[in-house]
Amino acid sequence: MFPSQRFTITTYLSPDDVQKKLLAVVDPPPQGIQFQWKRSEKPYQGQIGEHSFKISRIIYYRNSFLPQIEGRIQPHGRGSQIEIEMKLHSIVIIFMCVWLSMVGQFALMFVVVLFQEDFEPAFLIPVGMFIFGLALPGIGFSIEANGSKKFLLELFQGIEENSIEQR
Repeated sequence: MFPSQRFTITTYLSPDDVQKKLLAVVDPPPQGIQFQWKRSEKPYQGQIGEHSFKISRIIYYRNSFLPQIEGRIQPHGRGSQIEIEMKLHSIVIIFMCVWLSMVGQFALMFVVVLFQEDFEPAFLIPVGMFIFGLALPGIGFSIEANGSKKFLLELFQGIEENSIEQR
């Protein structure tokens, strides 16, 4: 129901080189509450392990649908294969489920009332809110996910394989 993307990047870079490339563009996650007076020079933040990473893009605006990017780095021939999954933050998924269930109940009530009484355009507001609530995560997520996917392909100088987009 919620958007996510899975894809694999194959590159001639060794797993160590992939990790070095990531370290060059990823800041460690902020500790506690921080006020950023200075913008980071790196476009991403997160954690980088020996064979995996969890990162997200650093943005200076609000977007609750920013993809959380998880990757696994594996040796592949003379290079590496990086399996990447982009998904919404779990708190956003929980909030959207609660919000959509409440709005969906109102929309259903108004649709039932619509067939019993005279048509009032105001009855369509909850239906519109429900449709908007379904579309918003996909739009907000896909714009950011496509940008991150392009960035990672260029960073690793790789080619994409096995792309699966779930909506």
